[in-house]
Amino acid sequence: MKHDVLHPRSAPVASATTTPAWVFGAKGVLAGELMRLLDLHPTVALRGAVSRSEQSLESAHPHLESDASTCSAEEARAAIVAAARAGERPAIFLALPHGESCAAWKALRSELGELAARVLVVDLAADYRLASPARYEAAYGHAHPDAAELDAFVYGLVELNRAALNGATRVAAPGCFATALQLACVPAARAKLLDATRPWVLHGITGSSGSGAEPKPGTHHPWRHGNLWAYSLGGHRHEAELAQALESCSYAPPVHFVAHSGPFARGIHLTCALPLARKVTSTEARAHYAEAFAGSPFVSVLDGGRVPDLRAVAGSNRALVGVDVRGEVLTVLVTLDNMVKGGAGQALQCLNLMLGLPETAGLPRAGLGVC
Repeated sequence: MKHDVLHPRSAPVASATTTPAWVFGAKGVLAGELMRLLDLHPTVALRGAVSRSEQSLESAHPHLESDASTCSAEEARAAIVAAARAGERPAIFLALPHGESCAAWKALRSELGELAARVLVVDLAADYRLASPARYEAAYGHAHPDAAELDAFVYGLVELNRAALNGATRVAAPGCFATALQLACVPAARAKLLDATRPWVLHGITGSSGSGAEPKPGTHHPWRHGNLWAYSLGGHRHEAELAQALESCSYAPPVHFVAHSGPFARGIHLTCALPLARKVTSTEARAHYAEAFAGSPFVSVLDGGRVPDLRAVAGSNRALVGVDVRGEVLTVLVTLDNMVKGGAGQALQCLNLMLGLPETAGLPRAGLGVC
């Protein structure tokens, strides 16, 4: 039962126009998280949840309390076209497996025709993250299925690309590891602190929610609990997003990133050992990061001696950054919730800017704490 006194939508928003939203891939864990966050949003209303199965939204996500119902892709496309024709500005979130967003957006684009310009698109998958078709093919092993559309998408890491996101109509939300990697490395690269001739050693641990909703041997809790292992030793696909960002800083270092599966559900903990190009103190390095994230409500650079942990960010859209120098190495630590700042929350943060809203609208800044 809803208690209106506590429900965010019970309070009117002055001069606000409601934006109807559809989520494609309704059964997925990111879709469930996104719909939880949409319920908190003052001006974006979930109109439909697109699923290939007949499973109800309540059954797929028992934690949700929503008036929306599941629908087919065909039904959603018809409703989105009708909304656009009626003068609304629909928003669609593509919370689909990698490789499926292209097909969904191409089908909708075809039905919309000229009305496609009215629709706001946020892709949570990898389909439109890489601007170069060649880089996409190298990372994913096949040619891009919608290469002509790549230029239409803006890369959605708000803290590093905020200006381009204001008023954008197509956004590719970054990957979870890619978000942590860029928050850790790009400020130092932009400040020209780093040596690109020596390896950058990056070590990341992620929770089981990053593996999706379908059970697998490696994500089954009795196997995952109390366990830890590395994967993708030959290279992780999210490195391509870091390489793309570093290229804009005129950096192309040898990156050695090793991903690990951790014994928890939510979160990413990243440790980076970055070779310095010149002598820098910890205080100076922290100042560069503080300047880079000034005005970013969801990224906090910790004071000297403090290190980020997962519990402080779990359930929130925040990222914590710790910075320290030892000798010729800059150590950067990042924690974030892969489901929120590394996924659904980041997508909603992007939509806020696309709509001209405060980027914090509907997004939690406080972590769960002791639980």
